[in-house]
Amino acid sequence: MDVVGAGRKIPQQERSRQSEAKLLDAAEEALSARGAGDFSLAEVAARAGVTTGTIYSRFKGKSELVHAVHERVMDRMDAHAAKLFGAAEAEPASQPERFVGDVVSRLAAVLEAEAAVLRALMFHAVGDRSISERGAAAHSKLGAFFDDALQRLSPALPGASERKRYWAFTFSYDVLARHLGLGHSSPRTEQEDWDEMLHNLSGMVAAYLLADHN
Repeated sequence: MDVVGAGRKIPQQERSRQSEAKLLDAAEEALSARGAGDFSLAEVAARAGVTTGTIYSRFKGKSELVHAVHERVMDRMDAHAAKLFGAAEAEPASQPERFVGDVVSRLAAVLEAEAAVLRALMFHAVGDRSISERGAAAHSKLGAFFDDALQRLSPALPGASERKRYWAFTFSYDVLARHLGLGHSSPRTEQEDWDEMLHNLSGMVAAYLLADHN
């Protein structure tokens, strides 16, 4: 077995990995359902169809279980972002507004895919340094993907400076996070409002980046 995190071991046998994945799935479902609310190991056990003793045989307690779920979600986000931002895109010089919109939409897709569980995990991060630091690392990686994509604008549009690209990511992330209810007690917006917001956000960011002045 491989040691990860604070001494926790990941099983190498396929059956054990599947059993642990089942527990993590159940814990993620519980977190997503509860949002900012707390959940119990009994609830996770019921969702997984096992006893609480089975959970304790693999995790020291609820905190370690939450950490394992968080690590899995962050890894999943990193992989999703790498795939989306690494996809072939139209040349920015020909349709820069559309290109910027595509970049913003890719960021939105990564966050929206994990919104339900992220809402809960962000509340856990408030009092947990480990979760907070891992989340910050994922945020920085998202920013790097976003910036790398926007740098393709630089040769044709020198006005898209590093400062502007940083602002574009920060503003886009904050707006998307608020509409998805990340870090807030309110639920995400309705789909119609989300689509309209994303359209307007893309237009605002494109206008800012494509302006002639710095």
